[in-house]
Amino acid sequence: MQKTLNVPIIRDSLIKAGLNQSGLAEKLKVSREAVSKWFTGDSFPQPDKLLRMGMILGLAFEQLVTLPPATAVQVVSFRKKTNRKTKDEHLDNARETGELLKRLVKYLPGQELTRPPTLKNPTSDYAYVQQVAAQLRKEMGLENKEVISFQDLIGKFNELHAVIIPALWGEQHHHGNALNIHLPDSQTTWVFVNLDSSIVDFKFWMAHELGHSLAPKLANEEGEDFADRFAQALLFPESHAAKLRAELQDIQNVASRVTRIRNEASKHVISPFTIGRAVEEYEKANGLQKTDFGQKGGFMGAVTNFVKGCQKISEIVFKNAPPDPKTYMSVARSIFRSPFFEGLADFCKHEQGAEHFIHRVLGVSLADAKALSGELCK
Repeated sequence: MQKTLNVPIIRDSLIKAGLNQSGLAEKLKVSREAVSKWFTGDSFPQPDKLLRMGMILGLAFEQLVTLPPATAVQVVSFRKKTNRKTKDEHLDNARETGELLKRLVKYLPGQELTRPPTLKNPTSDYAYVQQVAAQLRKEMGLENKEVISFQDLIGKFNELHAVIIPALWGEQHHHGNALNIHLPDSQTTWVFVNLDSSIVDFKFWMAHELGHSLAPKLANEEGEDFADRFAQALLFPESHAAKLRAELQDIQNVASRVTRIRNEASKHVISPFTIGRAVEEYEKANGLQKTDFGQKGGFMGAVTNFVKGCQKISEIVFKNAPPDPKTYMSVARSIFRSPFFEGLADFCKHEQGAEHFIHRVLGVSLADAKALSGELCK
């Protein structure tokens, strides 16, 4: 059984919009017969037509489409900005993006022959997460490397068939700083990461998204908890936490302890908060007395000031912001080793409506989407 249009809702919306099937066909630039077949269930609109229909009628993907009960459902996970709630509209938009990305799968290089490795029965248990992080470090050849680099993290994404999509979402106007969409049918994972983020937050989110890629079936709070714990264990594992705690115990002054944590954070290019939590989790798991970092507000103030003093990724990888399309795609390919734009270029050569596809998937203006499309089609 295939997905079908939610015809009753669409008919009501057509009436409200003062349209009939012929009028809808005209706006979508398809034949009246094509629309009729959609309504009878004999065929289903292409994602770009479905997206356009939603825009015309003001309907989200889940209002437009009825999914069969047995279908494999995509898993969506957000890495949110502070104090921002994930609303139904955010999930709807992400799922619409997932539907569009299905069109891109066949154009990605090297995706069709193997299945990405994933964890059998992932949990957020401290010992289990530490074991997974240690195993991954070993697979990446990092057993003796104290600090994990961005390139170490990026290299693992391709092995997990996780496609990195660097996005320029800005600092204030987007709901999240990262978005992970797993498509079960193609066994692909798509990771949107916001380049307009501080370098330390960005590094944690990269590790966080690796956690989602290892456990793609874990969703909602369960999935977020696992990914957070995994990121912490990968970037600052138990061995690091044990060594640092021993040092902190010999420091009598609370302010000096916080300074020591900040120095360690600078070395690892991660937030002092991540290191503080790693020490706390180690102490809790081993029944040790909690190390005093001072008043919670004071420590968090130190964390905030530390992050504010860090550069944004976009400032590091681009000489000028915003970048022109050629530079933007070059960075995605060379630094993030992402096959996204390679696949998108092939898509543009074979599919219609590339600029609308780019506009929706990347969340950029239609003008920027047209500029990207033009560069891709050269």
